[in-house]
This record gives sequence, C-alpha cells and structure tokens, in this order.
Amino acid sequence: MKNNVLLINPAVNPASQNRIINESITKVIPTSLGYLAGYLEKIGTKGVSIIDEQIRYMTDLELEATVRALSAPKIVGISVLTITCKRAHEIATKVKRCDRGATVVFGGIHATVLPEEALNNENVDVVVRGEGEETLNELADLMLKGKDFRHIQGISFKRSGSVIHNPDRPLMPDLNRIPLFPYHLFEKDIAEYTSFNLVFTSRGCPYNCKFCSSRNVAGKRYRYFEVERIIAEIRLLIDKYAQRMIWLVDDNPAAHRARFSELLDRIISGGLNKKAEFLCSMRGDNLDDGLLDKLKEANFRLVGFGLETGSEELMKIIDKGETVIEVADSIRKTSAKGIETAATLIFGLPTETRKDRRDTMKLVGSLPLSSVRYNILTPYPGTEIFEELYRSGKLLIKEHWENFAVQYMWESDDIPYVPEGNSRYELLFDTMFANLSFYFSFNGLKQMLRSSKAGGNVIDLKDKWYLSFSTVFKLTRIFLYISRRFLVVSVKLIAEKRLSPYLRSRVKEGK
Repeated sequence: MKNNVLLINPAVNPASQNRIINESITKVIPTSLGYLAGYLEKIGTKGVSIIDEQIRYMTDLELEATVRALSAPKIVGISVLTITCKRAHEIATKVKRCDRGATVVFGGIHATVLPEEALNNENVDVVVRGEGEETLNELADLMLKGKDFRHIQGISFKRSGSVIHNPDRPLMPDLNRIPLFPYHLFEKDIAEYTSFNLVFTSRGCPYNCKFCSSRNVAGKRYRYFEVERIIAEIRLLIDKYAQRMIWLVDDNPAAHRARFSELLDRIISGGLNKKAEFLCSMRGDNLDDGLLDKLKEANFRLVGFGLETGSEELMKIIDKGETVIEVADSIRKTSAKGIETAATLIFGLPTETRKDRRDTMKLVGSLPLSSVRYNILTPYPGTEIFEELYRSGKLLIKEHWENFAVQYMWESDDIPYVPEGNSRYELLFDTMFANLSFYFSFNGLKQMLRSSKAGGNVIDLKDKWYLSFSTVFKLTRIFLYISRRFLVVSVKLIAEKRLSPYLRSRVKEGK
C-alpha cells in the first residue's frame, strides 16, 4: 500500500519542559494520532506513517527523507498541543522546504481553538478542528481523487489571503464506527513507551470545569464505546503485548455508571482481573459503595481524583460541580477498600489566598494518598477561565506559549497568571514546597519505594526502581535540578519580602 499520509507528534518546547525532565517522564502512545491512522487505514484504506518525537526526535535530514518517500498527493498531519506548537510550526516550515506541493494539516486542541494562529504560518494549509477521524478521512479521500476539499465541514483554510472557517462537523454519534486502536502501528517502539497500556472507553464530558480544554475536541456530550470492544482491546494488550497494567485513560470513565459497572462485570467474568491490574481516574461524586466493591474485585490498583483545591469556595469558582467533601470522602473510601489513590491539585486559582493553599496542603496531608501532583493554574486557550482572564488583561503570554505548561514553575518565574493579592514568588514557592514536602515526608518516601505509580503519575518508575542504577541516576538528576530551582525561588521570595517594606517607604517619601 502506498503511503500518502504522514502523521507527526511534535516534541515539547524545551523552554516549557527541559531535557532532564523529558528524559524521565512517562511516555504514552499518542492516542489521537493512533485513532486517526486506524480510521484512515480501515475506513479509507490509505497508507499512513507515524512519527512520534517524544520517542525519536527527527533531524532535518530524516524529515526530508520521510517526506520525499511519501507518494503524491502528500499529506502531512501534525497534532498540536500548546506545549508543542513551536515545534509544530518548525516542522511545517521544513516540510514545505522539502516539498512545496505537500499539504500541511494542523489538528489537535491548540489548533482547534486557535486556527487563525496556525494559518498565519504560510506553511500551514489546513486546520482540522475538533474530532479529526471523519474530517481528515474525507479531506484525504478528495485529495487522492484530485477533487477540491474546501467545502467539507470541520476545516479552516486560507483563500485569497483570508482565513475561511467552514461549519463545525457534528460529533460522531456512534464511536463504535472507529476501528479498534491500532497498537500495531506503535509496537516497534514498545520498549520505549513506558505506557503501552492505554484504553479509551469514552469521549466527551458532561461537566463544566472552567479550566478544562478537552471539550474543545471531544465535546460535552458523553459518548462511549461498546463494552465488548473495550474488552477486546484489553485482551489484545494482555495477550499479544504482555501488558500487566491497563490504564483506562479517559478523564471520567464512570460518567455513565451503569455502563462502567457493566464493563467491570465483564472484566471480572472474563477473568481479566486475574491477568492484569487496572488504573483509572474518576470524579468523587461518581463513586458509591457498590462501584467501589466492583473496582476492588476487578483488580483496580489505583484510582486518581481531581481534588483541585481544599476550598469549597474555589471549587464553586471553577465550576467543578462537586464539593471538596465529596472528593475527600471518595478518596478515603477508596483507600479503605485497599485501592491506592492519587490526587491532582491546582494552585493559583482566581481569588485564591495563601491561606487557601496552606489549608489545601493540610487537607492533602490528612488523606490516604499514594500520589499527589500540585500544578500551577495554566489557563489554556479555549477554556472558559482563559477567556475570563484574557479579557481582563491578566495573562502573561510568552512567545510560542512557552509558559503555558502546568509544571512551568520548574523552568522559569514567568507563569501566565498570578491571582490578585498574591506574590508571584509566594505562589511559586508554595507550589514547589507542596510537591516536595509530600514526596520527602516519611509517608511520601515510603510510597515512592513501594509503588511505581507514586511519582505524581508523571515520572517513569518501574517496580523496585531503586534497584536500577539508571533510574536512580535519573531521579538524582531530577532531584538536583528541582532543588536548585527551589533554592533560587526561595532566595527571590526572601529578597522580595525584605525589599517590600523598603520600597513602600520610598514610595511614601516620593523617591
């Protein structure tokens, strides 16, 4: 089969996340590109190549050779996240240098919400907005037949110097039209992927969290795959690829509790709970005792929760739709069942005070958590919180959005947003301190030693990682890096506190 389509997952902007961190974080299959490739191959019968730069960074010569090897008409699709947009634009420029006739297509969340930004680059021809399977398939089909594609739904493009936005394509009503995930397209790099165990059970989210950008692609309507299909993918991962840990990677697999309960029943009745352990994330208000019993029987090892904050008032401000008490109670109940728990937190929310952060740390310290990750609010483009803060002129946006990364605090001081009444260095210090104090507490160190999932679900750890010299070496490098950064921020905070009274007095004196 001729390959007309090349799909690329670009590298993260090194200014957003440095090499020391990159080499140790969990590397997961780029599922968005996988679904696109699987759809094109099965529905459209088109040959597809995939390059994942988190595994292998392309040199200019390698990119040129790959583009030249494509059969005409050539389509190069690039999946764009906010932290990869710089590299995406670099690749687009280099593709056009290799072959001006190649059609460069941007897709993904960042390109979906900012299509004009993408098309301001003369080397980007088309933006596929939202879910890409049907749109990219139709575009490729028309191109291969030599027909015009500029009438199709769900794309933006340039015409006579103007950007044209065609109407949105409706969300796919039946997800089961999508073929089984094409794990075979990534199996050559199975040793490089630390998470070759991902299974999606649904798309979309019926909730309104102001900080979440996933609805821009997957929509708000909750849609789900048939249970039999999910079981088939789990069996494939266990039987063919020897995976002993399966990660249900969607944000909220239990949004439809009856369907999720059916899935758990099938895992149990099929004996899959004897062959593998499972992970998932969940909202606190989706859990009940019956579901917890089934999670335990189905051999779920860890359940993650978006706790976000310890303040009920802040929970309302971000429109989470659940309470702190509900999430905390679910964490306690889950742990009491013998299932490990994880939580993610967001510091720097609008109106947040330093007391709010301290109260949140106290709450986290009281909960039976195996893994915790404190992030600083990143108001990603396309989210409701971005629109509110952008309109009020409160955002700092650096070139190529390089500071829009939830862990950017470890790279630089220029975080995108600091709530009124807060010092930038207070916020940086508190978030760093919260992360470090959890993992360097007695309980945190114990969890790190006994659980490979204790590193905030970000750092790549294997069972008994402490027996691996290479892993210990990587962790030591990370520790030295973040310690140095924490020291720098601490000094800046002390200097700020010392200088503030002096500066205020000089202002009063009119000097």
